[in-house]
Amino acid sequence: MSKPLLFITGFLGAGKTTLLRALLNKFNQLDQTADVILNDFENAEIDAATLPKSKASIFPLAASCACCDSLDDLVKLCLAAQKSEGDALLIELNGTADPLPLLETFTLLEEKMPFAPRWQVAVVDARHWGQRKQFDALEIRQIETATHWLLSHRDGLTDSEISAIVQSVEHTNRFAIRVDAPRLAADLNASTTLQLPPLKAEVLSVNDHEHALSHRFTGCQISLPGRFHTSQIIQFLESLPEEVVRAKALVKLRDSPGCRWLFERTGQHPVREPMRVEMNSKAASTSLVCIGPGLDPPALREMVMNNFGV
Repeated sequence: MSKPLLFITGFLGAGKTTLLRALLNKFNQLDQTADVILNDFENAEIDAATLPKSKASIFPLAASCACCDSLDDLVKLCLAAQKSEGDALLIELNGTADPLPLLETFTLLEEKMPFAPRWQVAVVDARHWGQRKQFDALEIRQIETATHWLLSHRDGLTDSEISAIVQSVEHTNRFAIRVDAPRLAADLNASTTLQLPPLKAEVLSVNDHEHALSHRFTGCQISLPGRFHTSQIIQFLESLPEEVVRAKALVKLRDSPGCRWLFERTGQHPVREPMRVEMNSKAASTSLVCIGPGLDPPALREMVMNNFGV
């Protein structure tokens, strides 16, 4: 028997993991389960540790581009999920992933992996839509191939600004359906069918500009042993260079023994409120993860040394 498959795409910091948490919470309310594959540049276990407790099987997959670096591993995980008792498979791709080659691969392997329906939801960050400069084309690709889309980070925007974003996204892909997390979970739970949107002719080759953009991003992970003050972590993350598009710091705090805390920064936006991560979670040891184009890992390690002495 086939089961639904959902790819979750969206640029760095758009809110993919937030959507995933909401979907899993909704699945729990419906007494359903979902297998989850988390693809990230470095230490995918960090985000896995923040997901709500459920019967879901969670598989971290560290790779900069799942369609190139770890396609075989991804296919093996999907084959295992196909045979599991889970009611659906949710795959969160990293923020610079090009979904097109994956959609093509799953189409070619439909007999081996008969997931149905097979959807892709694109999370659109209202703060940055159309403002990614040379990476606009990559974000547009994530919309062009989507069956559904969700608008995130709308706080502080006027109705007219939101309306302009909606019109722009709908112009990019008039087939995609705008949803929120509850509706998406309910539709997946009901296993409703939906034809994949037809791809434009200019989108059909993976050896193109947009796919090349996805490979310009790299990630690095730096250990952060010891305990810190909240202000230290916030000040450090906000001092990171502009080329760090996404940063996550999983640390122990002096005033909160017995757990770890996940701090996140996207672009030049302020650091988010930290999220509590229990000590017995499967997340790897305390560390800093940085993602961006043209990173300089030695310089980042030197910053860590200068700020924390580790």
